[in-house]
Amino acid sequence: MKTTAHNAPSWALSSKDRNIAPDAVSTCRELQQAVTVISRLSGIDMYIINTDYLCVAGSGFYKAAVGCISPRDTAIGYSLASGRPTMVVDPKVHAACRECSQKLTCRDLANYTAPIAIRGRVVAAVQIVAFDSAQCVTLKEKGEDIAEAITLFLVQSCEADSRLLSALAGSEDELDSSGLERLIGESQAMRTLKDGIIRCAPLDSTVLIQGESGTGKELTAQAIHDLSPRAAAPFVAVNCGAIPESIIESELFGYVSGTFTGAQKGGKAGLFEHAEGGTLFLDEIAELPLQLQVKLLRVLQERKVMRLGGRQEHDFDVRIIAAANVDVAEQARNGKFRQDLYYRLSVIPLYVPALRERERDIELLVHYFARLYARRRNEPQPWVEPALLKRFALYNWPGNVRELKNFIEYGINFRKGATLDLATLEDRFLNAEKQTSPDGCADWATNNTQPCQENNSGADEKSNPKHQNAISEKELSEQETLSKCFQLYGADLEGKKRTAEELGISLATLYRKIKRYSLQNAYRYDVGMP
Repeated sequence: MKTTAHNAPSWALSSKDRNIAPDAVSTCRELQQAVTVISRLSGIDMYIINTDYLCVAGSGFYKAAVGCISPRDTAIGYSLASGRPTMVVDPKVHAACRECSQKLTCRDLANYTAPIAIRGRVVAAVQIVAFDSAQCVTLKEKGEDIAEAITLFLVQSCEADSRLLSALAGSEDELDSSGLERLIGESQAMRTLKDGIIRCAPLDSTVLIQGESGTGKELTAQAIHDLSPRAAAPFVAVNCGAIPESIIESELFGYVSGTFTGAQKGGKAGLFEHAEGGTLFLDEIAELPLQLQVKLLRVLQERKVMRLGGRQEHDFDVRIIAAANVDVAEQARNGKFRQDLYYRLSVIPLYVPALRERERDIELLVHYFARLYARRRNEPQPWVEPALLKRFALYNWPGNVRELKNFIEYGINFRKGATLDLATLEDRFLNAEKQTSPDGCADWATNNTQPCQENNSGADEKSNPKHQNAISEKELSEQETLSKCFQLYGADLEGKKRTAEELGISLATLYRKIKRYSLQNAYRYDVGMP
């Protein structure tokens, strides 16, 4: 099969970001050889991306994509997010392609995508692509079999060679660890969470996990599953907000043959059937359409599921864990979520704390992620400059652990020496602070509001003048207390230390309060760093 560079996907031709780590090159070469052989035998092209959306192998036109980052809104990205195989026979109308950023330049006539799961966790996806009518016939007849062969090869190879697992998953550590090991932290808030996980894991009751975006709700659900009697069975995760509303019902419950135009011959099993005997994790449950909430409630009550277009109900043995980044109780009170479904899901409620609620864990996380990303580059764990650790402690982390992880990954990739220092990340801190709202993130647990929303344009504040000057009674009280303490102890470094001690807060927390109120033009204290 002759390959021409101009027929490569547009995202590969325009990409300057080739990110395959040096230690993974030989592994990817072996994977590339296997993909090439299977492609020649089948007469059809294919490529593989990992959960970082990095293309690690490709054949034919997609060989030029190896080492490039694939867009997240494509059909293969859809399969990674949903953990489900996807057959696209008409890219112009298929739901997985409607929002695709590549649809104007895409040359695919059809494709079939299958997620690749190692030890019950999706680590990559393979897509088989047809560019002509002959390949379309092959894909429709053998696409699923070809994907199954690739998947089987990868699973068996990963079990035999940990380097291949590292190339696919990005890190052996994240897949080798299980249970509570992935939940890094020893603060009281994290100890409370871990205690809740240990207590509820052996049970079969439904769990509702709440917390801000980026705190680790899926890791919490995975830990519950890993510690439960269902650990050997599937853990199936689905993001209810990532799947188009038009097809989420068929994804959850499946469908019978001929239910709608383009329905797969023989029908398709839903996520409830795929998770049989194991755990079904419904992430972002608050994004589930109201009309579908009614059906989900009945399914949970009756413990029976019926495929879309079918006439026969089937019993299922699945534990349900749901998660939301908003206060679902508040959503239910406001009519945005069904109260009866909320009570059905919230049998065991768990709260995952925001990073600003667990300050003592920040340094642990910094060293953990520094080791993780250095290992990906086949480098020793770097020394972290104390000034950078102090900067990490002072930042408010509206994106929580996910944002911290991104900071560390950037720092490891762009540092100029062996040390991870403040100079590498200072501009990133400054840019992040400009993009967040003046008073940072609201306390999710106590205010019962939606989690932190980044404010990039300030349009909301301009449209609501009251919001600009509104200061809560709690904030006014804090400001008055700070003012009195500074009058009593002074506003120099020693005074700030004494004030923090009297208020029972850390010095880092005090500086954040000073900075917040200064930005609100309430007080303008010296916020110089000690």
